[in-house]
Amino acid sequence: MPFHKHYADGSPRPLCRGWLHGMSALTSLSLTYTFWNDIPSVATPVVINICFFLVVSSLVHLVPWQSKTLEEAITRIDKACILVLCWTSYMTAQLHESEACKPDFVFSLVTVAIPVGLGIIAVLCGAGPIAFCTFFCAILPNMWFYGMHVEDSEVFYCILGSTVLYAIGFYLYGSQTGGHHPVWGYHEWFHLLATIGLVVSARAVFAFSAYTNEICSLGSSTLAESVVGIVSSNNYTEELYSSTTTIEVEAVTELLVWSGLRLDLSFLPAGI
Repeated sequence: MPFHKHYADGSPRPLCRGWLHGMSALTSLSLTYTFWNDIPSVATPVVINICFFLVVSSLVHLVPWQSKTLEEAITRIDKACILVLCWTSYMTAQLHESEACKPDFVFSLVTVAIPVGLGIIAVLCGAGPIAFCTFFCAILPNMWFYGMHVEDSEVFYCILGSTVLYAIGFYLYGSQTGGHHPVWGYHEWFHLLATIGLVVSARAVFAFSAYTNEICSLGSSTLAESVVGIVSSNNYTEELYSSTTTIEVEAVTELLVWSGLRLDLSFLPAGI
């Protein structure tokens, strides 16, 4: 049988582990090959990284590695790919053709390149989960940038959605909620949420790649203005939203509640 039932260290591999990423890898490679000429330059690094990440994760869980050292090395690369995706998702914004749509280079350097780069090195060296804190260090300021400086809020929603998916997945993975299961356990839920998060994250990059100078207006209160229509039933006005910082904070809060941050985990099985 080409697919193993135990890892090199002797621990059992649940029946479903690796298959989700395996099928996703084949799908992503096929789609990338078919639509390669249609992929915008801003999204190309992210698309390549998604394919690489899914392939590496499939190799970790489906190939019967005999060497513990080799299996550990591939596992570290697999984990580092998550941070690499975060790195490319935000740094490739510097490739945008529109100067108005590019974040300030120092902003990208300080909030993404340096901290996430250090996190990637730490994961490759065998550091624990603390290294993934750099993931959220990059996400938070970039949510602020795309939310407050881009009139079209689709990118903000996608970044927010992928962050929530990754956060839930990391929690399940770190806490090992539900324990080990011979068929489908906490690790598989993590894989599922991470895979969906990849799709949502890619959507953000593709949406951003289509932005123009007109959309990237770089106003200081565009997020507050963008939700005026959403909360119009509360009789807020654009002038009221943009008048004070306090009101802008209220607008952000309204947006977060509207976008569904009240998480409902009832879809998870009883063991989770």
